[in-house]
Amino acid sequence: MKVTADRSRCMAAGHCAISAPAVFDHGEDGLVVVLDAEPGEDQRRAVEVAENLCPSRAIALLDASAAAPARDAPPAG
Repeated sequence: MKVTADRSRCMAAGHCAISAPAVFDHGEDGLVVVLDAEPGEDQRRAVEVAENLCPSRAIALLDASAAAPARDAPPAG
């Protein structure tokens, strides 16, 4: 899984750092900082909670399988 955070959307609510402290923190400006952009599966539930609680929708979780095209799929175009 891959985790991203859009600092331009962040409202500094703090839910991410509280929900998934191994993955998120806040910088000196109070905005989200991603500590681990590719956390292990053991962090999945915490990241999902952080994503769902984020009032500005700044947190995004992307499964690695969704990021790569299927191996059996024909080339695009």
